[in-house]
Amino acid sequence: MWILTNSLKITAVLFLASMFIIVLDSDLRSNIRSLMKPSSRTVLAVAKADLELNGNMNEVLKIKTGDKLSLEVYSIRGNEKLGTHQQLIASIDLPDHKDGYFTFNGEVTNLAIDDIDNDKRPEILATTFDNDLVAHLNVYRYIPGQKELHLVKLR
Repeated sequence: MWILTNSLKITAVLFLASMFIIVLDSDLRSNIRSLMKPSSRTVLAVAKADLELNGNMNEVLKIKTGDKLSLEVYSIRGNEKLGTHQQLIASIDLPDHKDGYFTFNGEVTNLAIDDIDNDKRPEILATTFDNDLVAHLNVYRYIPGQKELHLVKLR
């Protein structure tokens, strides 16, 4: 009986210590939450522009899947017979895991497309927050020949 009581006390102390560590460590807490909760895919924002500079519109989606944020670029093609369809042409994971908002042209948004460096090619602007809640403006350019998104370094 005494052994059972002591082992129960030890188990309770270990459980409480592990819960305390989980509460303090946000990364560990997020990992445990993602194990318990199925990863769902949520579209946070959509922006459209001609990223390929060929006269056809592209659609950029900001996606949250579990604890991950990413950008996806789709080409939008269509004809009268088949209607419109989308094809994924590029994607990239954002460096931070918390969605952020910023004011762009007088509107609050979390995704925008604009030519911010005046090179006649549009850039994708997506804000995020890191674990310390420091905001980051992530700027990407779609490279049509390579079908990739490249990070743009702002000066």
